[in-house]
Parts: sequence; structure tokens; C-alpha cells
Amino acid sequence: MIDSDAFHRARELAVAYIGIDHSKSSGRVRDNLRKKGVDDKTAERVVEYFKSIDYIDDRRAARRVARRYKGSRLRSRRAMFYVFLQNGIDREIAEDEAKALDDDRNTALELCDAMYAGREEVDDLDMMKLLTRRGYHAALALDVIKEFRKS
Repeated sequence: MIDSDAFHRARELAVAYIGIDHSKSSGRVRDNLRKKGVDDKTAERVVEYFKSIDYIDDRRAARRVARRYKGSRLRSRRAMFYVFLQNGIDREIAEDEAKALDDDRNTALELCDAMYAGREEVDDLDMMKLLTRRGYHAALALDVIKEFRKS
């Protein structure tokens, strides 16, 4: 009976944390429960229960995270994979969702456009630093800079 009480208490804590938007990842919910003193086994049972009723969905959480990274906040697919992991998304789902994002060449051009369009002088080195910080490979960054200069 104590185990059942612990599960119900943990479930209530999880519902309070998730709220009505249903966009929290399994990792975030699990971490929150642990911070509240819930043991690992119970936290895992609660997360699995909420996954089974679609109250927690890492794909939905990943798509919500991805929507925050537009315009001047764009990142490469590789960088977004790590953003997903940091947001508690399951590794396999993070890989799938990162692969489903727009091509790196397109997002790199979009990022350059968001950051540098309309500026009179833009240093290639500044663009290169930006692109590599955002997870784009150097060779791709050089190609994108050349293409951006032509447009």
C-alpha cells in the first residue's frame, strides 16, 4: 500500500509540473520528480504511465523546443540534437527529430540572412564564428558565406 501511495503522490506532483500544455519531456518530468524526493523506480513508473496515456510525449516536446529556434536562433541539426537532449528528450527521439529538421545548408543561409541582411559591412570571420558556434561544419560555413555574399 505504501508503494501505491508513493505512486499516487508522485503522479500528482508530475501532473502539477506538466500542467495543461502537455509539452514537458520525459526527462524533465523524471528530473523534477527526483528533485521532489521521489525515488528513481517510482519516477520511472510515473513517466511510463503518463507516456502510455499520451500525457507525456517526447516527440511533441521536441517539436515545441524546435519551434523556439527560428530566425536568429537557428542551429544546425547536430546542435539541435544536443538541445533536445538537454531538454530531457529521449536520445532516439532526439536523433529522429533532429534528422527531420530542415537541411543545414538552408538553415545556415536563413541564419545569415536573419543576422546580417541589410548590413553594409559584414566580416566573413564574424559569419564563420557565428555558424561554427551554432554547430555548422566549417566547410559548409564557408560555402554558405560565399553563397550569402552572392545574394
